[in-house]
Amino acid sequence: MDASLIITTYNWPEALKVTLDSTLKQSTRSMEVIVADDGSGPNTAQVVKEVLGPSGLKWLHVRHKHSGIRQARIKNLGVKYSRNPYLIFIDHDVPLHTDFIADHLAAAENGFFLQGKRVFLPEDYTKKILLKATFLLPSPFLPGLKNRKNIFRLSKLGKLLSRPKKFQTSLRGCNLSMHKTDFLKVDGYDETFDQLWGREDSDICYRLFHHGLRIKNLWFSAGQYHLDHRAIKRRQKDRLDFELIKVRNEKRTKALKGFSQLSSEGECIAASD
Repeated sequence: MDASLIITTYNWPEALKVTLDSTLKQSTRSMEVIVADDGSGPNTAQVVKEVLGPSGLKWLHVRHKHSGIRQARIKNLGVKYSRNPYLIFIDHDVPLHTDFIADHLAAAENGFFLQGKRVFLPEDYTKKILLKATFLLPSPFLPGLKNRKNIFRLSKLGKLLSRPKKFQTSLRGCNLSMHKTDFLKVDGYDETFDQLWGREDSDICYRLFHHGLRIKNLWFSAGQYHLDHRAIKRRQKDRLDFELIKVRNEKRTKALKGFSQLSSEGECIAASD
């Protein structure tokens, strides 16, 4: 089975370059790379062509115009252009372990979707790899690492710990994978969750749960290394939090404005073939 690796990005080409570099170092080539661009400037397109152009990988760069935060829509646009049966979603600021794709594909199973873990890199190490424009696997003993345990790849132990769950609330979209058929069953991401940051990932996961799927957490495999940057802190509940409550209470399975309602805006602006 081949995967479509969908990388969402917006105007941080330096981070995207490092993350794309980590995709070139994957232990499997059973994938295509789709850069899903939420309206970035021309530097992003330049980085995509520079890194992926000579790589020999199958790749696409899809883009819609910038019109606020549209993470749900750009992910749906990426899926629209995907050609493989398995979807892996990441962000532009999470370089990958060399076995990231292989680990997701090895754990893929009907009736399940997957969530992986990440390590948080310290500021000085982030600056170092951004300056070199290539990903360097950090030492487990690097000072300043957060979530340090996630740096270890221990597949057998991870399988023992990865007990399927029918529901959980701790969810993230920067290391998430599922069969495309399941994505389509719940009608993909919901544009209702655009224009504010976050929550679109929890929404699709809740709807997958309500559709009868279970989650497996990929302990000690499919590792990511989150680049240090200033985070957006949510200080109070907003409309997305209340919408999520409605999703749970209604046991919603379909997006209100999902993949099936994707407008014609946006296109593939570059590709390997």
